[in-house]
Amino acid sequence: MKNYVILFIMLFICVVYCQDVITVELPAADTLKLESFATFNFAEINESSAIVKSRQWDDVYWTLNDSGDKNRIFPFNRNGEMYRAQWYSEDQGGVYIGDAVNIDWESMTADDEGNLYIGACGNNLSVRRDLCIYKFKDPHPLATGTTRYLQKINFYYPEQSSYPAPEDDSNYDCEAIFWAEGRLFLLTKHRSDTNTCLYTLNSMYSERENPATLLSTFDIQGAVTDAECNDDGTRLAVLTYSAVWVFEGETEYWFEGSVKWLPISGKQCEGICWDDDETLIITNEQMELFELKTSELIQVR
Repeated sequence: MKNYVILFIMLFICVVYCQDVITVELPAADTLKLESFATFNFAEINESSAIVKSRQWDDVYWTLNDSGDKNRIFPFNRNGEMYRAQWYSEDQGGVYIGDAVNIDWESMTADDEGNLYIGACGNNLSVRRDLCIYKFKDPHPLATGTTRYLQKINFYYPEQSSYPAPEDDSNYDCEAIFWAEGRLFLLTKHRSDTNTCLYTLNSMYSERENPATLLSTFDIQGAVTDAECNDDGTRLAVLTYSAVWVFEGETEYWFEGSVKWLPISGKQCEGICWDDDETLIITNEQMELFELKTSELIQVR
């Protein structure tokens, strides 16, 4: 019996760790230098690490600053102009998420039931054991004071066995969460290779930690800084520091379907969302906003 248990464990480890890495061959292509169409008009948005388009309010987008800022998000219109109450001072702007703590907030997404999610799961050193995602109702852009989160979803990676992870497995940072087909998905940002792992949360309990389920691995040839699905979940836009990718296919199997790609240059780009079915909006940490038509991307598979 003991031998069978050992064999089962070995087979499980092989399935988890020996998954094939999906790859595509990229052609030679000129890098597109992004030209900003707007900049944030609010000085406190000084390290934009995410962007999500509201599904509740017209011409409303949300962004947030990386770790070190207060527990707040910022509503703005397509011109980069922030919505704010008249009494806001420069350092008070934004909508505050009560009881939430800004520890390496890196990504945002929206579901189809009026909720927003913040990924508090930046993990540069693969050392954190408090990874979580905050869920809350999409606030009115002129909301004042503080809103409360509805749920704190704690999660972990079953593949990580030591904290910090060793240098050759320092791949448990996540700066990209997105919603599709009724579930949350995550893409990892790796330090030890150029891959990204696609995970999903099959459970979102509040009272206990939720294991992230590994679905597939793709050689993204860079470091993933954000991602977002279109409304029907058929196309996944992924941003790295040096490229934009669009994967098209069935939910969970985006990496195996149609692939478009474009090398870009836009300083430190860390946020991407769909504006419409053919248009992406990208933000960087230098307060700029860019528009990219999917027709500009190159079909690589």
